[in-house]
Amino acid sequence: MGQRAVRVEENTDFQQIALPLDLCIGEHVLQRTRLEAESTFGAWYELYLVVTPNGFLIEKHSGSARGLSRQKETWFRRNRADAEHKYTQILNSKLNQKRRSPRKYKVVEQ
Repeated sequence: MGQRAVRVEENTDFQQIALPLDLCIGEHVLQRTRLEAESTFGAWYELYLVVTPNGFLIEKHSGSARGLSRQKETWFRRNRADAEHKYTQILNSKLNQKRRSPRKYKVVEQ
């Protein structure tokens, strides 16, 4: 198996492209939301709130129905309140119908 690059920063946003949603011992998904946009390429966005033995991960996967690649981003928070706040902040940003992006998302699974 290939080596994973890991960068740990407490209460700081960071991107970790090499991390798939492979749950380890002691980790489980608390929340999951899938968003889709009515766009030419079928844009989608999945957000996970994962509890770990050391804190919480908010993991985002995004891509399009026509594309083969997807993007992943992961944020780490030590406590649940901070993690749930970040999760909600990201969702509200994507669901804001007044956002500048032409992609307007709606929740399709929770």
